[in-house]
Amino acid sequence: MVIGSKILDEILEAMGQHKALAHILIDKLIAETDQPATAEIEAGNYYEIVDADILNGNENLTDHWWFDVHGEHCMFKNLITNQVLEVSLGDKESIGNLDPYFFFNFLRTTDSTKHLIKYFDNPFVDMLNLFEELERQNKMVRIGGVQFRLH
Repeated sequence: MVIGSKILDEILEAMGQHKALAHILIDKLIAETDQPATAEIEAGNYYEIVDADILNGNENLTDHWWFDVHGEHCMFKNLITNQVLEVSLGDKESIGNLDPYFFFNFLRTTDSTKHLIKYFDNPFVDMLNLFEELERQNKMVRIGGVQFRLH
């Protein structure tokens, strides 16, 4: 896998887009659902987020976002665009964590980044190799396991 600097810049930009959208969607989830541990969540303890009921009887979050809280993650899917974003729950910084496969899936389902998936023949392994290379370049830090975050 050879990725030129222009493509690498696009991938790094997509990582920033992922983080920005993750913050928007987590804020939307907190505001639009009946979370039992609201005070703890508002204090930044996002591991307290659960698959709670949506307020006002809606079936999905505003802007057509479906969500599923599972374990230490929350998957969001836009029911119109089919864009998928998996978010790590923990604290506010955890939202910026990237898993190689989940990030590939974000690239694959995001209109402005779909063209980047052709650089990854094996979605998980190739993306993990890229993350590890970015770690060696001091552009990413490994949080644990296969979770990374931009510096």
